[in-house]
Amino acid sequence: MMEIQQKSVDRERFLQNYRRLMSFMFKEDDTSRTNLNLLLDELNSVDYSQKIVNEEEANNLLNHLVKITPLYEERLVVKVCLATHNLTAKQQLSLTDHVLRCNTEFLIQSLKRCQPWARLEILLALGAVVYENVGRLTQFHEVLLGKQGILMPLIEGEASSEDILRGAVQCVENLTLKVYGYDYMENALAYQCFCVFLKLLHNIPSAKMDPNTQCKILICVLRGLQNILSVTKVMPNDQLGQLLAGVRAYMFHGMSTNPLSVPESLYPTPRSQYDPNPSPSKTDSEPQNARGQGNDEKSGGGEISLRPGWSKISSSESEYSDTEGGQGSRLRSSCAKVRQCALGCLHATIKNTEKRLMFGYWSSFIPDSTTMGNSPQLQTLFTIVLKDPSPKCRMGALAALTAMMEGTKTFLAAAEDIEQTNAAFTPFSSVLGSTIRELHRCLLLALVSENYPLTLTQLIKCISTLVGIVPYHRMKPGLLSRVIKQVRNFLGHRDPNVRVACLTCFGALASIQPPLMEVCHILQPAKPPTSTNVRKSSSDHGQEPTNKTLPQTVLTAEGQPDSGFSSGHENSTTSQSENVTNDVADSNLFIAQGRSPGNLTPNTVSPGTQTPLFTDQMLQSHFSEGSWLIRLCVKNILPYSGSRFAAPTEDVHTEPLPVRLESLQVLAHLAKGYFPIMRGSVTVLLDVITKCFCDQDEVVRLHTAKMLDDLSQAMLKDITPSDLPLSGRLSVDKVCEFWISLLNGPVSTVLQSETNSSVKATTCDCVANIGPDVFAVLGIDKRILCITLMLGLTADDCRVTRSAAVRTLGVFVLYPCLREDVSFVADAANAILTCMDDTTLTVRFKAAWSLGNLCDALVINKNENDTEFTEDFSDMLLQKIFSTTIKACQDSDKVKSNGVRALGNTLRYLTNRSLGKSSFRQSVDDGVRALVKSISSGTMKVRWNACYAVSNMFKNPLLNHNNSEMMKELIFTLCSVVKDCKNFKVRINAAVALGAPSLRSHYGDVSLYHHVWESLVKGLQTAEEITEFGEFRYRNQLNNQICSSLLHLVVVLELSDLDSLQPLVDVEADIIAEHFDRFRTITADNAPVYGESIKSFLSVHQS
Repeated sequence: MMEIQQKSVDRERFLQNYRRLMSFMFKEDDTSRTNLNLLLDELNSVDYSQKIVNEEEANNLLNHLVKITPLYEERLVVKVCLATHNLTAKQQLSLTDHVLRCNTEFLIQSLKRCQPWARLEILLALGAVVYENVGRLTQFHEVLLGKQGILMPLIEGEASSEDILRGAVQCVENLTLKVYGYDYMENALAYQCFCVFLKLLHNIPSAKMDPNTQCKILICVLRGLQNILSVTKVMPNDQLGQLLAGVRAYMFHGMSTNPLSVPESLYPTPRSQYDPNPSPSKTDSEPQNARGQGNDEKSGGGEISLRPGWSKISSSESEYSDTEGGQGSRLRSSCAKVRQCALGCLHATIKNTEKRLMFGYWSSFIPDSTTMGNSPQLQTLFTIVLKDPSPKCRMGALAALTAMMEGTKTFLAAAEDIEQTNAAFTPFSSVLGSTIRELHRCLLLALVSENYPLTLTQLIKCISTLVGIVPYHRMKPGLLSRVIKQVRNFLGHRDPNVRVACLTCFGALASIQPPLMEVCHILQPAKPPTSTNVRKSSSDHGQEPTNKTLPQTVLTAEGQPDSGFSSGHENSTTSQSENVTNDVADSNLFIAQGRSPGNLTPNTVSPGTQTPLFTDQMLQSHFSEGSWLIRLCVKNILPYSGSRFAAPTEDVHTEPLPVRLESLQVLAHLAKGYFPIMRGSVTVLLDVITKCFCDQDEVVRLHTAKMLDDLSQAMLKDITPSDLPLSGRLSVDKVCEFWISLLNGPVSTVLQSETNSSVKATTCDCVANIGPDVFAVLGIDKRILCITLMLGLTADDCRVTRSAAVRTLGVFVLYPCLREDVSFVADAANAILTCMDDTTLTVRFKAAWSLGNLCDALVINKNENDTEFTEDFSDMLLQKIFSTTIKACQDSDKVKSNGVRALGNTLRYLTNRSLGKSSFRQSVDDGVRALVKSISSGTMKVRWNACYAVSNMFKNPLLNHNNSEMMKELIFTLCSVVKDCKNFKVRINAAVALGAPSLRSHYGDVSLYHHVWESLVKGLQTAEEITEFGEFRYRNQLNNQICSSLLHLVVVLELSDLDSLQPLVDVEADIIAEHFDRFRTITADNAPVYGESIKSFLSVHQS
């Protein structure tokens, strides 16, 4: 009540001053000067801590003040600046464009002509005015930030006091903050700001100034660098080491009593970049184990903000007393903010830098051995994660570490977990393996001691990122087991964000490729083992240790779903510490015995294959029960009652939405990577899908559809023939029952009445995964339902739904039970052709893919001598298909790549009946022209598909290959491509096409036949000229295909061709023989036949 009254009083005081000032007109006399001075004093004496001014009043007042205040009256100018700061920074009010320009101009002119004593207040007002307004002040950029402007001389000049330096740096920092929707400063000015900040970063430690002021300047510098790096690419690569050196030094600011030292640069390879030795007496006197009790804890209640609002920057520091203790608290808080900003700057630097470059600096931030991690000489990100008292700093370090690890999977692929004893050098693969082990060790130690929910969430997300990039199949087993053993303790955490992070970690575990048996051992039991220990008695008796299967999970007495873990000491640091210690000891014991936890590896392991890969047969022979993780996810997703013994009428509760969604994603990851674990839970998953499709939240329905998409793909793959016995796979009947339940229930409902287009489109993709075997045994009513729904949805109002439906038709058209149905093929063709005229590129792209499949189906029917189909299929519809495929070759490259495929199949399908019509003969010429153009230009995918289309066309013996000029042009184009194209995949398909004609007459006259020979031989020579390293892997395939095409030319050779070929063979005989010797060793089965052909050919010329 008192606050409301005080706010009303302050509001009234402001309005009185506002009215008097708005009516005041300045005159050149002492009375006017005195009156304005008193009015400004009264205005600035108002308490602006609460919102008492509206934007219109502030804009009117500031606009009037800058008009009536003369620049030469410095005391009045300073008081106007104070009023400007109060109304913009403290009241958080925005200025109109006109007022903003007028105030900025006023402050710039004031700063140019004022005395040094007035600069500080002017700079504070300028910083408040330009904050978040860089895009609206483009005309002032040069005068503010240019080398000859007003701010840079104040920063770089030696005469500036520390307060003036702080104010100028603050202005520049505020100008680097980009606002969405507005332009940014030019790159030249951004780079100049970057260089000034970088110079300050290295020079400030040597400057003598108040520690609190030094911290405030560092905060502005680091935030400014973060702002620039977040929106520009102005930092040259050669300055990355200098920036990282400065940022790394300030990451530990205030954590040691040693003088701050910033090295000149960091280097990609480890050089002399160790920190100074800390004084043992000093470090021991300041223990760092008071986690969660740091001085900046009072500001750690909210989410991390690496960029506080403007009002925080220049806020009063009256909350700190002037006593020695208060000053110490203030300094510790400032140092924590410096560390937080340094970590934010590091995060922005990592995001701004190529992963390849940043990976070279890992050794400066991440330890690669236990010795290095515990060394007091080398401080790393884990020094902050494990020892920093500020939770925001720990969170910032974890965010930077997460960003550093993201996208580095390929760089860690060579890692090996091998022990080097008395080796002359350490292989790089071993260093990577050591780094991976140390990352696991330190993160698990942090997991034991962390108790701040936001930081804990970031920590588990960091672990999830680590799990996703490590090649565990090259590491010794046990790492994953220890991770899951620790993370599982937080599955019942009171904070849903922590639970979501745990599920994300399990999703990363389920996404590990190649699949590992260790993951199966972790996931398969009904409950996870509470320890990885293997009792010695088991091994003494020759028994293989196994994981005990525990009872099914139940609801706890509190009504929360039991996670399946008996962890009564969830928050016990001591117990968790013992877990980590025991895990390490257990792992060492297993390694010493030549075994792994859970007997996951054989007694002897070779480097690079430490953890056995998952095999379906091995899993089937060991396990038969469902996974605890599946049960946990199901409990998270479905509603549950409020107590263990709930009454039938009692209300049910659901987990928070993020927990439910993440659980659905975990199930999707399991389906993609470890489906055999889910085989026994298909019925449970069917129930989950059915209920979730009826959920009121459309996001739940969307994630359910995505999970069904992954699950149905895995089921389709599981019922296809494989080495696994039928008893170990899902039966077609079981999958058929699954789909009948869905088609009778939620799927048909979603496809007919769902309002969310993404849900409907994803469900269409699910229907496409039914598969030919299951679709064939579905009832006729269900088949008609699927076809009718898909045909109807191709005309849906939403383009996403149309594209998904037409893609599903493209899948259906290849099903044997539908492919031979002329009516269905005709209906599908008409729907696809309609979508080919759609105005949306995405729809046309999917329709072109389906059109290619449709033409594939036509060719298959023709090759299987299905005369009934070819006779019943309409020539009019075929003509429309023909015309559409030719038109598609002129469309976007995405459409064109499938358009040429469909065109090649259409040309191959043409029958005598069709070719007897003039319209088809004209279309053939148009189609050949389109193929010639597609082979010669366009994206590489279009070109190799066009070459493949030509090879298809050549397989139609009815087309006149030898008399058409267009056919000759087509062969000449292929010859040019097989010789000169830089992309080897295009050349391979061109060689395939040149070897496709079945008769000698198809190659035209002797000169054209000779040209084909010459081009293929030339292709063998140019295949050795590799300009791009990525093409190297296709070189042997290209040589083999050219040799195969040459042998085909030998097979169709006629005597009249020998005279023309003799000069070519005489000159190139050595090259041909060399490549054919190599080809003979690769194609041993065909070598005798081809060998006799080439020997006969060469012997003719030798005679």
